[in-house]
Amino acid sequence: MERIGFIGLGLMGKGMALNLVKAKYPLTVYDINPQPVKELVSAGATAASSPKEVAEKSEVVITMLTSSPHVEQVMFGPSGILAGLKKGNTIIDMSTIDPMVTRKVAAAASEKGIEMIDAPVSGAPPKAADGTLSIMVGGKKEVFEKCKPILDVMGKKIFHVGDVGMGEVVKLANNLMAALAGMGVFEGFLFGTRLGADPRVLYEVATASSGNSWVLQTRVPVPGVLPDSPANKDFAPGFTVDLMVKDLGLILSAAEANKIPLLGATLIHQLLEATQAAGMNKKDWSAVYKIICRLAGQEA
Repeated sequence: MERIGFIGLGLMGKGMALNLVKAKYPLTVYDINPQPVKELVSAGATAASSPKEVAEKSEVVITMLTSSPHVEQVMFGPSGILAGLKKGNTIIDMSTIDPMVTRKVAAAASEKGIEMIDAPVSGAPPKAADGTLSIMVGGKKEVFEKCKPILDVMGKKIFHVGDVGMGEVVKLANNLMAALAGMGVFEGFLFGTRLGADPRVLYEVATASSGNSWVLQTRVPVPGVLPDSPANKDFAPGFTVDLMVKDLGLILSAAEANKIPLLGATLIHQLLEATQAAGMNKKDWSAVYKIICRLAGQEA
């Protein structure tokens, strides 16, 4: 089996890496946080002291990081991934970042004879842990096919969506749809409950009607309606406000560069920034419901 490196063992990455260990892939890991590294080593992985060392010990290096600057930091420089990989090796970047940064890294990798695909994911930490993520892959079809057995360990629904960078575009478009669907769900619950509707009845009717969405099925903003909703646990994440603000920022930046007016994206981005400012940045992004309620003169 191919030797794999994994960099970025956060809420999502740790579960993904553990699945690779369970699948018996020889795995070398690195993270600035020592605790998840210790957990992976206990499961059978090998620790490395730098991204370069991960690359030197691997044929395929996977990155799962939070932002474009983080990806650039681990890719470039004397202790970066590109300094350690050899010609013919492969990078799978599973972070959600700026598509232009993805293409910049891919171009630098190509100059060294290194292949790259971008493969951002959709799904919360439980799906990362049980290997049922949705994965959107951009890159050469032959590289995608070569890497698919590895991706199959981490995901249930895997899509090849175009050239390198297109995985990021499709992932960001998906997150934009989710954010705007959330806006509808949260305002719908504010409106309905304010006028006296039972939130359980509202949920039952909407899931069977045109108001249904993935957000409704996972993030009802009123406690006690949906067992696994973040609202039941004071909006514990899930997918944090910080991460949704980051993704919407990437979307709006790309939209501005391409002269695409996104009115809804601008509004939900501002509401989520208000949620950050209110100290809820580490909460699940559905905590924006609290801000929407405050604007209507009530507390959620």
